[in-house]
Amino acid sequence: MENGKKNNLKSEKNWSLAVVQDDLISHCKEVLVKIKIIVPITLESFRENAEIEYKTFLKKGSMFSDLEFDVGILERGEGPVTIESEYDGAFADRGSVLLTEKAEKDGYDGVVIDCFCDAGYHPAREAVDIPVVGAFETSIRFAQLLGNNISIVTMKDTFIPRIWRMARGMNAADSIVSVSSLDIEVASLTEFKSIVVERLVAQFEAAILKNGADVLILGCTGMMGVAEKVQNILIEKGYNVPVVNPAETCLRFMECILVMGLKQSEIAYPTNKRKKR
Repeated sequence: MENGKKNNLKSEKNWSLAVVQDDLISHCKEVLVKIKIIVPITLESFRENAEIEYKTFLKKGSMFSDLEFDVGILERGEGPVTIESEYDGAFADRGSVLLTEKAEKDGYDGVVIDCFCDAGYHPAREAVDIPVVGAFETSIRFAQLLGNNISIVTMKDTFIPRIWRMARGMNAADSIVSVSSLDIEVASLTEFKSIVVERLVAQFEAAILKNGADVLILGCTGMMGVAEKVQNILIEKGYNVPVVNPAETCLRFMECILVMGLKQSEIAYPTNKRKKR
């Protein structure tokens, strides 16, 4: 008799959970969601390539049946052409925040800062009442859930010091066992895609063998259209280790936040919207 009661309770619990899940899925399908993707540089070709990249992500599926996104870049003179150093990142911060504020005024539900330097990320979170996520912090936290030892391969050596500073700032440096670069300029990443894949595989394999890496991150959102290729080649070589694409990680995390009705804490990120500037 006691076992019968337990089984009934378990069945009722499973049925209730199924109802909640069905209701959530139905709700998501009825809601129009608009996400602003901010690429905080002035290189027009990156806007076009990012649009293709995000469309590819959404072809895999989405939590929302009606999800729209728009990719924005900085106006010429308002930011760097590309970001390959601390200086470039600082030059991009202001424009990234201003685009975030504009996105909120234009009715977007969330903002993804599509850059591994997280340009303007923290001040942007103070500036608006909609969720804001950044490629670096989101992908690092996600990678920590997938493994213990992170390896990052970025584009140029000049960007490596910023990666370590950001990692220390979020108390994640101890999780990172190696940071290296492809020695390829950001503007050339999509042009030399086969070379990018070849060098990523070589450096990630070295990180696995020499540094004990067990989770890998593409250290630039400009490394578009290569994550799955790198993942598949590594698996063929016998390394079943996750390759984290920071751009897609941001998009998926944003979807989760919007489904849950959450945004950044106003205690951690106090609003400055009413302050005169």
